[in-house]
Amino acid sequence: MRRIVTGLTLIGLALTGCGTEADGDDGRAKPSSSTGSETSGPTWAYDEILDDESKLSDVIATADGDVWVAGAVTNSAIPSRDDGFLLRHDGTRWQRQPMPAGLGTSVHAARFDSLGSDGFLLTASQPNEQGPRTVRWDGTRWIALPEMPGGARLVDMKAFAADDIWTVSGESQINHWDGTRRITTSLPATVTSIDGVAPDDLWAVGHRETSDGSDNEELTQPAAVHWDGTSWQLVETPVYRFPHPVPPEPGASLDHVLALTADDVRGYGSHSFNHGEMENEPQDEDVRLAWDGSRWTKRPDAAGDCAGRDPMAVDGTHGLFLEGNWYVGTDGACTKIKRPRLPSEGGVRAGSRQSLWLSAVEVVPGSDRVLGVGHVQVNQSGNPMSKSVIVSLKR
Repeated sequence: MRRIVTGLTLIGLALTGCGTEADGDDGRAKPSSSTGSETSGPTWAYDEILDDESKLSDVIATADGDVWVAGAVTNSAIPSRDDGFLLRHDGTRWQRQPMPAGLGTSVHAARFDSLGSDGFLLTASQPNEQGPRTVRWDGTRWIALPEMPGGARLVDMKAFAADDIWTVSGESQINHWDGTRRITTSLPATVTSIDGVAPDDLWAVGHRETSDGSDNEELTQPAAVHWDGTSWQLVETPVYRFPHPVPPEPGASLDHVLALTADDVRGYGSHSFNHGEMENEPQDEDVRLAWDGSRWTKRPDAAGDCAGRDPMAVDGTHGLFLEGNWYVGTDGACTKIKRPRLPSEGGVRAGSRQSLWLSAVEVVPGSDRVLGVGHVQVNQSGNPMSKSVIVSLKR
């Protein structure tokens, strides 16, 4: 799950940059082009290290003194059940709270979505592939929203206000909650992500089928569908083709959309195929598209170690936090965000191999403070483990 903080101004962000050292935090073995210092640059610091078998899925901040984290821990008596919990920081300390009653007893992949002055939403999937449930925090209490019809699977969500919530469900369904009722619309594409800067300026992206495979062409192409306040319309996007000989079952799609302004929308995806069925295979290609207010065009990917990485959060006017603990600034410079080792206690050995995996990053509104949640994987002989952590950025 990835929730992007949008609605912020990011001017002139370059999509090219230089790589820096990679220490394997995201499990990729990518070449390095760094010659920088090991001690300079931004670093994650551990604010909290949890000792239980919990998993932290998301974080949201309404202010510097009001931060929420969603997590779950496997029920030892019922292994298929994940007992959800919340951590709330009031500016002084973290306090553990139960999940709202409206979400039920077992939750999976809980996520937050901001409603601005209306508070925020907390949504969690249910066990046995039941439809998700959503509750709203209005600053004082939790209010349950009606469930989506038919127990639809949550794919993505974009909320502007308590009475203006868009949900992507299933493969090509958009559901809108207007405070009174839910209206479901079928889209002319399979969509995986939704974002926008205004209630009448939304984008849903994914793919459209373009071939049945008999013509040796791409089975799918990227798709972008736009909401203008009245209707959803498919907008033309660039086409991706592999050169001949074309590999088996090729296809291109968009997996994620990030709307920065009305004329600066980014699409992230991939152009791939069924590997292992031919010699001299071509390289997979990262799909990078940009909307300039009038059309979608191909854009170059970031260079070096920032290539192929999707954004996790917008850092105000400074840049983007990318998956794998990387950061790209408005000048295109690509920087590795380092992290310290865990203390050698609680079963963590001094010689263990450690890697930090973040599930969400949050820029605290009105400040330069940045928080992240996830876990540190500890690989060591005899007793591998993971530790859930809350981190903050030291610039």
